[in-house]
Amino acid sequence: MRFLIIEDQKDVRNLMQAFLSEFGASDMAEDGIEGLSTVLNSIEEDKPYDAIFLDIMMPKLEGQQVLQKVRELEEAKNIMAPNNVKIIMVSALGDSENVMEAFKSQADAYLVKPVMRDKLITTMKKAGLNLPV
Repeated sequence: MRFLIIEDQKDVRNLMQAFLSEFGASDMAEDGIEGLSTVLNSIEEDKPYDAIFLDIMMPKLEGQQVLQKVRELEEAKNIMAPNNVKIIMVSALGDSENVMEAFKSQADAYLVKPVMRDKLITTMKKAGLNLPV
């Protein structure tokens, strides 16, 4: 599997990469603009990600906007479910407003920080990722 971690905190990016390493390779982006550009390149190169782990509070372009833009890009490229990327929001913001906004914009799952391995794996399964047992 291929993952993209879009997160401005280096320690969180590294922790998630370590957790995800047993399931596949992870690329990382430290802000929303870099993340969106990375997603666009993956689609253009026909090497889409299986999942994106997307922080909400980031510099340059925040996560809710990145989520909307990725879904718009997929729609423009006629990439529809179940072939679209799974997007898991990862945020310290666990309030109902942010959670509802994410799901309204077609997030597949929502994980409230702190990120712990078991919680991450459970959330990945809820998002519909087929993980080895």
